[in-house]
This record gives sequence, C-alpha cells and structure tokens, in this order.
Amino acid sequence: MFRYIKRLITSLFQPKQLMLRQNAQVSLMVVPGWLQFIALVLVCSALTWLVISTSAFFKQQDTVSALQAQLQTQQQAWTQEKQQLAERLSQQQTQLATLNEQHTVLSEIVSALPTSITEQADAAVSLPESQQSSDTQSGAGEISGDINDSHEFEAHSAELIDAQAALLGTLQAIISARHSQLMAGFNEAGLTLSTDNNTAQGGPYHQVDATLLSEHYTQLIDDSVQLNQLENLLHSTPKMMPVAHDKYYISSAFGFRKDPITGRRAYHKGVDMAGWHKTQIIAPADGVVSRAGKNGGYGKFIEIQHANGIVTRYGHLHTIKVKKGQAVKQSDVIALMGSTGRSTSTHLHYEVLQDKKHINPVKLARVLKRVQ
Repeated sequence: MFRYIKRLITSLFQPKQLMLRQNAQVSLMVVPGWLQFIALVLVCSALTWLVISTSAFFKQQDTVSALQAQLQTQQQAWTQEKQQLAERLSQQQTQLATLNEQHTVLSEIVSALPTSITEQADAAVSLPESQQSSDTQSGAGEISGDINDSHEFEAHSAELIDAQAALLGTLQAIISARHSQLMAGFNEAGLTLSTDNNTAQGGPYHQVDATLLSEHYTQLIDDSVQLNQLENLLHSTPKMMPVAHDKYYISSAFGFRKDPITGRRAYHKGVDMAGWHKTQIIAPADGVVSRAGKNGGYGKFIEIQHANGIVTRYGHLHTIKVKKGQAVKQSDVIALMGSTGRSTSTHLHYEVLQDKKHINPVKLARVLKRVQ
C-alpha cells in the first residue's frame, strides 16, 4: 500500500526545473516531486483551514446575533415587567393612601359624633368605635407591611374595604336618623334654622384630600358637619323653662285667651308662669342681655338675645339681677318673680321669638327636651 502511494505520488509529481535569471546569469533549480507534494499539502491544508475558520466565524457570528437578539428580548421583557411592577406598586400605594384617608375620615367622624349618639346604649351605635374602627386601623397596618406581596395586599385591602364600607353604612344610618330626629323636632317647635354661623371659630387649616375619597365619604363628611351644627344649635336654643319645674304652674297658656283685665278676646304671645313672690328666674340658654329695665305693660322687663336669631323676654319682674350687655349662661339667675306692670298677681310673663315671630315656649321646651 505504501509503495502504491509512493508510486502514485512519484508519477504525479515529476521533478520540475525552474530557470532563474539574475544579473544576466541563468541558473537552473530542480524542484523534487516530494517537495511539490508537500507544498500542495500545505496549500490544501491552508485552504481547508481557511474554509473551516470562515465557516466557524460566520457560525459564531450567527450565534452571537442570536444571543444578542435573545438578550434584547429578555431586556424588553424585563423592562416591561419592571414597568408593570412599577405601575402595580403605584396603584397599591394610591390604594393604600386612599384606604388610610378613608380610615382617617371614619375615625374622625366616629370621635366627633355628638354625645346624644355616643351615650346611647344601643350596640349598633357603639359598634363603630369599639370594633370596626379598630379593625380598619389594624388592617391599614397590615397592608402597609405587606405591600410587596401582591396577593397579601389584595387580600388585606379587600378585608379593609369591606370593614370600611360596613362602618360607612353604619355611620350614614346613625347620622341620618339623628338628623331627621332633630329636623322633625325643630319643625314641630316652629323654629327655622340658620347653620351659617362662623362666629368665634378658627384654628390651623388641615385640608381634606377629597381626590382620594369617593362621593359617599365626602357626603358623610358634609352630613357630619351639618349634624354637629344642628347639635350646636340645639344646645344654644332655649330648651328649658326659666323657672324650676316645681316652682310654678301655667296660669295662662300661649295663644288666644280672654284678657284678664278687659275680659275681651286677645292673643297671648307668651305663657304666664305663676309662682311664689320672688321666685328665682333663670336663663334658659346662653345669651346676651339686650334690654333690662321698665317696659310699659311688661313692668320690670328683661330681653335676652340667643343664637339662631332667638330672643326671650321676661315681664312683671320684682327684681332685675342683670344689666344690658351682660353675657349670661344657661341656669344663671337673672331676676326674681313679681307682679309689676299690667299684672293681676305674682307671675312671670315669658316669651320666645325668632326673627320677631313668637313661638310657644312650652311646646319649644317640650319638643327640644325630647330630642336632646
């Protein structure tokens, strides 16, 4: 076999003569067959290596391109996922801020409920402060701690939303019922209401972020404000009689009557409260004395200006214990009962007016006492 290959190579690669000319001299160089064979092998090897290297280069380029495309795809997917996570985190933070703002509103409204509601023994009334308010507070803390866990966040936020919705509904029902009770009482007593009272108010400004609250929450805030205004009006309105209940009796009611002096038909614009001579007369509500002194048929007379345009008048007094411009508190002694002026015996003539319109004092006191 080796001989055959040698013979084949010898026959294919015959010695070659190369003529070289240099400086007008000619020389011959013989290139043996084995050298030709080796040169051919080297050339073929070089070509083969070149082809293989080129193929490997292009294959490597394709691999690099594929890896770059894969990397770019992964980067795009990562960027998109990052954006989605950022949006989700922003939504969670917004939802958390909303829940916290709603919790603050509900807590503040519960703490600001009037004593006429909070002092009731009904369990439904005590529920918001004792149970649901604490639930919303603990839920808010859990959400803030688990904000990075989407499933935990959604679970806790759903629980908190349900608790807040239940508390919202309870407060709406309580406030609406109390508002209706007060309005019915004021209407029955014949009072007109003016809740635009900005006197003696102030303090630092803490704005409510209404952008985070739904219409139900803003409406609850407005209803709470209006209820507290009505409660303030109730407390500042004369809702008691100016003489202790065991110190008088009604000797002449409000309305039409037979005049005790002339015997003719007349309209009595107040009530006559008969009692012992020099019985103490007290202020039925806070106010400022606008008149104090003699006043025609009233005899010795006092007039007190109260809130909501209400005025009370006191006639036939024996002794006046206040003076014009003096501020009086509810239950302060303002006079002693007498029989001065147009009077037949010892009694107090008591009138209540609102915007110059007379109101039945007995009915006013009875109705407001019932709703207080």
